[in-house]
Amino acid sequence: MKILLVGQSPLPIKEEGGNRVNAPGVRAWHFAKALTEAGHEVRLVAVQTEIRPLIEPRLIAPRLILHPILGAEITQDNLLARLEAEFKPDALVAASVWPSYLVALFGSADLPFWADLFGSPLAEGQAKAALYANDSLIEPFARFETTVLARADVVSGVSSYQEYALVGGLAGQGRLNRHTYGYRLAYTIPAALDERVLAHDQTVLRAKIVPENAFVVLWSGGYNTWTDVDTLFAGLESAMLQNPRLHFVSTGGALPPHDSLTYPHFQSLVETSAYRDRYHLLGWLPYEGLQNYYYESDLGIILDKWSYEGVLGSRTRLLDWLKYGLPAAVTLSAELTRKLGQAGLAFPFPHGDGPMLGKLLLELANNPAKLKEAGQRGKDYVLRNFNYMTACAPLRAWAENPRRAPDAGQPRPFTLANSNQELEKQLAIYKSQLEAKNSQIAALETWAHEMEATIKQQENGPRTSFNNLLVKIKRGPK
Repeated sequence: MKILLVGQSPLPIKEEGGNRVNAPGVRAWHFAKALTEAGHEVRLVAVQTEIRPLIEPRLIAPRLILHPILGAEITQDNLLARLEAEFKPDALVAASVWPSYLVALFGSADLPFWADLFGSPLAEGQAKAALYANDSLIEPFARFETTVLARADVVSGVSSYQEYALVGGLAGQGRLNRHTYGYRLAYTIPAALDERVLAHDQTVLRAKIVPENAFVVLWSGGYNTWTDVDTLFAGLESAMLQNPRLHFVSTGGALPPHDSLTYPHFQSLVETSAYRDRYHLLGWLPYEGLQNYYYESDLGIILDKWSYEGVLGSRTRLLDWLKYGLPAAVTLSAELTRKLGQAGLAFPFPHGDGPMLGKLLLELANNPAKLKEAGQRGKDYVLRNFNYMTACAPLRAWAENPRRAPDAGQPRPFTLANSNQELEKQLAIYKSQLEAKNSQIAALETWAHEMEATIKQQENGPRTSFNNLLVKIKRGPK
């Protein structure tokens, strides 16, 4: 079969320049690999989420052509229609929420369409509204979900919890009708990983950033609206007070424009710490080489505020850590964290309980054998149960014979949220235009923070020449 797959960039591949990746990009890549390795011909349209040079469409694996684009090429330049005319796909697949929304609006209404909602849009909207104290922020998330559920022939979520929530959403759209009785509309495709384990090829932390004998607690990835940085800080402070070997390393940072508050708040907390020299906030790093930080750390950490986002979603970085033998301390929200906790492959602590987190960190720092054993078992477990071919089995089976849902073209008995297709298209156009502006603003904010840190270093540490500082300021954001 020929599959036109739309996903988000950047992807975890060299062809995209080694930029930092995000979970939706990894999701799209796993979909593409699973489909091509099952024998399908795939055109992967990767929608960029940041402004950078585009590369030409090219064959990057057998039967897989990568086509990087800007969102405006879909919303304004009719790209999907042109690719459909040229490629003549048998089906459309979209990986994650924004690509699914674009395909629902601008893809052919006649082609079978599998839409993957990688996490609950409405639950993510609720988390953002709570952070910014503004319920109007939920509105676009609601439109994304209802637009996709009204069009898709099949939908998938990242957990069985989300699968059932999607069934409820489909019911609200009138999709549980006489035509679809006995037809499965929703599936689970859990977060996944590939089986390639990279070598530890460079020392990045030990005797460079932290002492050789440090106990390293690692955070990697974005600080999102649901990240409980207050509990994280409280737990680390409590443990650092009693264990001078404990160091915190963070590879990741803010997620503008979606969340520009959580990470800066954590940075401000760190600035107040008596142990701030043991916090190493390294910012976003290239995807290539991240495995070295996993090898050199003792424990990963994931903690959320309790929310429906956490319950319905997943935490993909856990799989990457365990693939390299790094266990983690976790709050039990997502189905994945619960499975790992029940199997003894992750170490749980209660939501919002900084003192309990501190006690757990101290206990694990004094029990390296327990960590090593969990890491070894965890590596075998995730490689066996969460490789992308196994995870994508429902999608691979559907792609063998893709078809429209039985209620395609039929009148729906009722709907709880009417969607105006032309209005949605116009709103999608506006959003793609804003993405470019937001990317430029985010780059400027990052540069401003870097300049602030440089100036503070000038005040508190070894000074570089005033002329060198002026050069950095004049150069501006990259």
